[in-house]
Amino acid sequence: MNGKYFFKLLKTLFEKSPERDISKKDKIIIFSDLHLGNGKSGDDFAHNGDFFHHLLKNYYYPRGYHLVLNGDVEELHKFSLKEIRASWGYLYKILEKFQLRQGLTKLQGNHDFNLYKKKEFLLKLPVTGTCKLNYKGNIIFIFHGHQAEYFFRFIQSITAFIVRFVAHPLGIKNYSVAFNSRRRYQVEKRVYNFARKHKILAVIGHTHRPLFESLSKIDSLKFKIERYCRIYPAAESGRQKELEKLIEKFKSELEKLLQSKKRKSHEENLYARIPMVPCLFNSGCCIGKNGITAIEIKEGYIELVYWFDNKRSGKYFDFGEYRPTRLGRSDYWRVSLNKESLEYVFTRIKLLS
Repeated sequence: MNGKYFFKLLKTLFEKSPERDISKKDKIIIFSDLHLGNGKSGDDFAHNGDFFHHLLKNYYYPRGYHLVLNGDVEELHKFSLKEIRASWGYLYKILEKFQLRQGLTKLQGNHDFNLYKKKEFLLKLPVTGTCKLNYKGNIIFIFHGHQAEYFFRFIQSITAFIVRFVAHPLGIKNYSVAFNSRRRYQVEKRVYNFARKHKILAVIGHTHRPLFESLSKIDSLKFKIERYCRIYPAAESGRQKELEKLIEKFKSELEKLLQSKKRKSHEENLYARIPMVPCLFNSGCCIGKNGITAIEIKEGYIELVYWFDNKRSGKYFDFGEYRPTRLGRSDYWRVSLNKESLEYVFTRIKLLS
């Protein structure tokens, strides 16, 4: 598919997108790809359902966050809306609480695309395609990301049919872009090029791969290792020991990632040119094995966070620069993976694009 087609499509979406002003006082939380199902074994969200509900009810709602659900909230490729609502009624109640105080923006994805037919449901939880946040004249463009993929634009109906009646019954999962590294890379690259061209910050989901400042986890680890190596010689002896431990942990994590799959160089990063432009972010997904990733925007900062269940994994207790914080007396912990000033990010976007 011609790249100009997607560029034109994204430009149209951008120009028609509703926009709201935000300041340092605003708190925004962006989640993507819940894939709500029937609550049974075939429901990818089932193992994180109570976890996610707890985060909304006990952390984000009482702290006054505006909740952005960036697409693929309902898994309508596999299940009917009736099944989904019957299984996740308690979750919809907390979403309605956000909505009642005008604190919810629910965006359309490819797996919940058919929601536009459910008029009664949309009265309680309206859905829109995209949204824009204006921070001091700088634009944050939020959309699911399927709009930059060939398969959605031309065979959406066929794909949905195959998933529900063939792939899902047979337990086939690699139909999704999240399981196809080449398709994932193409989507990310198209959005990256569009955001760089227009000097904006784009936040997507869809690929299930968290990105911060256009960096994948692999790229982030490489940059952190190099940065710590640079500051090591001038550090005091005590700090040098801390840096040695961090570098060793990052190296170990990087080696595991690189060995997990046979990766081609173009799958490791999005850049066809240098210098890199920190214009693409991805909130990841809510169906991770051990936890949930999200993008937070508050106090003039943008942050990639990871919520994990201590009963499943404890590796983030001693990982990276930030210490995890516990949510009350629960088993759920929050750790910051990356954090940066929005003004600094936009400065680099404008000067490097």
